[in-house]
Amino acid sequence: MEDRDNKKARVLKAAFGCRTELLAYARSLLGNFAAAEDAVQEAMVVVMNKYDQFQEGTSILAWCRSIVRFEALRAKRRYQKEQSLAQQLVDDAVDAAFDEFQVGRNHDETASRREAIRHCLERLNDRGRAVLESRFADGLGYKQIGDQLGMTIEAVRKSLFRTKKQLHSCVESRLRVTS
Repeated sequence: MEDRDNKKARVLKAAFGCRTELLAYARSLLGNFAAAEDAVQEAMVVVMNKYDQFQEGTSILAWCRSIVRFEALRAKRRYQKEQSLAQQLVDDAVDAAFDEFQVGRNHDETASRREAIRHCLERLNDRGRAVLESRFADGLGYKQIGDQLGMTIEAVRKSLFRTKKQLHSCVESRLRVTS
């Protein structure tokens, strides 16, 4: 037991003696002093737990450096996961904000368009409004509209074309004025 305690003390003393070199190595792998410090600390915990696996007479620096390398790789993977998670959260937040903006914008545009249509429908003459209502609200065909309003099919077609064009122009100009 005493020999084992002596080995542990010798290995830990030698490992802590290489700390400066291990920090430099970890920093070269990670590019960040704080992350390198964390990796070396984790490596020292491994050294303390696995000291009995060290073969005396071999290079303590090489053994510790291999442990630091594994800890640095683990830290990189952890950082990349955190980074990708953080990036994903940022992306999700941007998407949500954009969606919220679009919904609000679409709602405002829809309300403005409805108001413009209401206004422009009121400005149509009675015959044009009757032709539109018969076609789109009642779903009647040209012949049925003609029979109902006393118009030829050609007159219904022309009236519908003119009324739709007039309504479209009125709505577009109204929307330009309000925006």
